[in-house]
Amino acid sequence: MSSTITQIASDLNEKVDNKYALVLEIADLAKRLLEDARNKVDEDLFGTNGGATSLEKVIYQALIMKASEVDIGDGLIG
Repeated sequence: MSSTITQIASDLNEKVDNKYALVLEIADLAKRLLEDARNKVDEDLFGTNGGATSLEKVIYQALIMKASEVDIGDGLIG
């Protein structure tokens, strides 16, 4: 998954003018996704959720969500 994350981030980096804003948006999105995952675990009364969400998975989800907003040209994402 690490190479996929790197490739998506690289593609986004090439398509966006303001890279600083991109990093902030992805970090904020990842933070919200992680908080949502933690809230779902807290709400799961029977403990059937399976535990914590990995940070790598949250970052991957945030990158995919952001990539869906930016046309990276290969047609695979977005």
